[in-house]
Amino acid sequence: MRRAAHGFLWLSLLVAMATVIGSGLLFSGVQNLPPLDYNRLSTQLGIALVVLGIGASLLHMAHTQGWRATGWLLGICVVLAGGIELIGTLTGFPFGPYTYTDRMGPKFLGHVPYLIPPSWFMMLYPALHISFMLGVSRRWVPFSAAALLTLWDVAMDAAVSTSKINPGAAAFVYWFWEVDGAFYGMPLQNWLGWFATGALLSWVYLRVMPDWRESHALTPLGVWLVQGGAMAGLAFWIQRPIATALWLLGAMLVAAMVFRTARRYALAPRSSG
Repeated sequence: MRRAAHGFLWLSLLVAMATVIGSGLLFSGVQNLPPLDYNRLSTQLGIALVVLGIGASLLHMAHTQGWRATGWLLGICVVLAGGIELIGTLTGFPFGPYTYTDRMGPKFLGHVPYLIPPSWFMMLYPALHISFMLGVSRRWVPFSAAALLTLWDVAMDAAVSTSKINPGAAAFVYWFWEVDGAFYGMPLQNWLGWFATGALLSWVYLRVMPDWRESHALTPLGVWLVQGGAMAGLAFWIQRPIATALWLLGAMLVAAMVFRTARRYALAPRSSG
C-alpha cells in the first residue's frame, strides 16, 4: 500500500505541475498554444488532482493506521463534512453564502459535488499526521490539524473561487461567493468555518479512534504540499499573489519543522531490547 500511495502522490504531482505550467502559459498570453478546449482540460485536471490526492491519503493512512481507522476518518468526513457543506450551501453557515458550479461533476441533492466530502479526508489525514509527527499534544491536535487545513484553503479559495458580484481576475471557478468578500471575493468568515469544521472533524475522529500509531513518513506532507502548491501556483497566475505568498510562508515553516523532526528521529539511537 505504501508503494501504491507513493504512485498516487507522484501522479498527483505531475497533474499539479501540468495545471500550474499550463495555467502560466495560458494566462501570461503565450501565443500559438495548441487549439485545445482549455476549459474542459482544466476541469479534467482539477478532478484528477483531487481523485489522486484522495487515493494517496487513503492508501497511506491504511498503511500507517490500518483500514479500520482509515474507514472511520473517511466516513466521518463524508457524513459530517458533507453535511456541513450541504448546510453551508443552503444557509451560508458556517463558511458564508456560496454556490458550487458544475466543474467538479454531479452534486448531492443538487448542491454539493460528490468529490467534496472525501476531499476533506484527503487533507485531514495529512493534517493529523503532521500534527502528531511534530509532537503536538493530543488535546491540541484538532486545532493544529484545523490550522493546517485552513492554510491550504488560503491558497485554494483564491485559486478556484470568486465573488459573483465582483468576479475580478477569476479563471476557472469551482464555486461562487454570493457576497464580495475581503479576500479576493471570499468572506473572512470562511476561514473561521474551515477552522471550526476541521477541529470538529478531528475531535470526533480522535474520540472514536483515540490510538494514533506513530509514523515519521513524509508522504502525507507530500500530499499536503502538492495539493496546496497547485492552488498557490494557480492563484499566482490569476494575479492573486497575496494568497500565494501566505501559503508559501506557511508551507516553508511547516515543511522545515517536519523535516527537522524527521531528521531528529532518523538520528536518534534505537533500543536493541
